[in-house]
Amino acid sequence: MKKSILALLFLLILSDHTRACDACGCSLGANYFGILPQFNKNFIGVRYSQSHFNAHMHHEGSSLPDEYSTDTYTRAELWGRFYLSPKIQLFAFVPYHYNTMEGNEQDAVVSGLGDITASAQWLVINTGEDALSKFKHTLRLGAGIKLPTGKFDEEDGGILLTPNFQRGTGSVDFITNGLYTARLGKVGVNTEVGYKINTANSDDYRFGNQFNSAVSFFYWQNFKKAKVSLLPNAGVYFEQANKHTDGEIQKPNTGGYATFFSYGLETYVGPFAIGFNIKTPIQQKLNTETGVDLQAGDRINMHLTLNF
Repeated sequence: MKKSILALLFLLILSDHTRACDACGCSLGANYFGILPQFNKNFIGVRYSQSHFNAHMHHEGSSLPDEYSTDTYTRAELWGRFYLSPKIQLFAFVPYHYNTMEGNEQDAVVSGLGDITASAQWLVINTGEDALSKFKHTLRLGAGIKLPTGKFDEEDGGILLTPNFQRGTGSVDFITNGLYTARLGKVGVNTEVGYKINTANSDDYRFGNQFNSAVSFFYWQNFKKAKVSLLPNAGVYFEQANKHTDGEIQKPNTGGYATFFSYGLETYVGPFAIGFNIKTPIQQKLNTETGVDLQAGDRINMHLTLNF
């Protein structure tokens, strides 16, 4: 099999069965909701995200040349929120992936539909519409399912690409999450936790369960005459993954965690909301073998939604 270095999106790990750097790719992570104001019941929109990674494999004591790779994971996603009742919300995520790998040993492109996710959230607390109170807060608890709609067995030159680079996992996975937002006057905080339980696919390969959490502080500035609201925000995002298994064998050099500094801006104009968020890695504990240097770059996310 070709020696190649693949970049990593969720967490960077090394897989010995491919002789390449392997990981949980962009189609494999739990869904991140972010700041979702409650002043409109439903919304539908698009989200765009892109991540860049650089990798370097040293072959010390060998005549083999070092290997390099610069990889980009791009995801465009249709998503929406719909109220079944005042307490129950439904979310849907339909992703399209475009992944590129550019290395001195291998180039590859993967594109197409990813794994579709659906989830429901129970609105436990919601005082966001209380005009008499300066303190407003919401608490939502939810659960969902990820369906194996994305292809997970694409090849490059007749060789199966590593699992992280695929558009899907080939497995049915389950997601739980909790979101709490509190605001006193113009200042607030948004917290989010999520846990993803992965199952084995038809090849008996199972990605390790994944955990993510985020805390963001924001400032709400409302311009009533212009009917525009701005919400700058900043905080910390954390993600962690357990080791993978192939059959009964626990894969070595898999799993790890990473912490990101996150900042962005949400803008609301009438029924429309547009925003961006940038995540910069500030700490990474990635399980890799000696001689492998993997660096995650910034992540950028943008969205446009219509509230109705």
